[in-house]
Amino acid sequence: MKRMVVLLLVLVTSISITACIKGSQKIEKLNNHIPITKSEVVNGNEVDPESSSGENDKGNPADIWTYYNDATWSDEFKGLKSEIIKVVVSDRAPRLDDESIFDASVVGVKFKLENTTEGIFNTYPDQAVLVTSTGEQIDMPEMLVSDHIGGEIEKGVMKEGSVIWYLNRGHAEDITWIKLKWNTIQGDLMGDGEHTKHSVELQLK
Repeated sequence: MKRMVVLLLVLVTSISITACIKGSQKIEKLNNHIPITKSEVVNGNEVDPESSSGENDKGNPADIWTYYNDATWSDEFKGLKSEIIKVVVSDRAPRLDDESIFDASVVGVKFKLENTTEGIFNTYPDQAVLVTSTGEQIDMPEMLVSDHIGGEIEKGVMKEGSVIWYLNRGHAEDITWIKLKWNTIQGDLMGDGEHTKHSVELQLK
């Protein structure tokens, strides 16, 4: 009986590790195709000089994002600083089920978090609900291609990363504003610390 339990635990761990590896590969491929850390393009009006010179070696667009670097926000809750650095959209992202086809519509948001206190926080921007001006509500980002920046943040910790939502009805380039909602809790999840629900609306164009 003990041997069976051990074998089951090994199997579950193996599956989890495999899923994480596949997830990491998806993140790497997506970020290679659409690098949302660039800051040269402002509100889609300029062309990134490093990525606009044609196509990459697979014939895919080298940079398929429209950048909204002016779509920013910042807030401080009990010493936890939260910031949105930029928003990006694309109607030419790789599909999740077939990464060789570039016709998926996505929204990406670059976050930065900093705990300036001696305590801990639990915050979940990487589980934020996305609402768009085009009438979509996406209750959960695509975890396999998003950075895991949420959860417990210890004292002095800074996190920065990008969160990606795949749209169901497309037309990301038509979005004029987005709204994001997520929760932050001061202290341990099981404690009685104060909490807040962030609700952020950003104008894109």
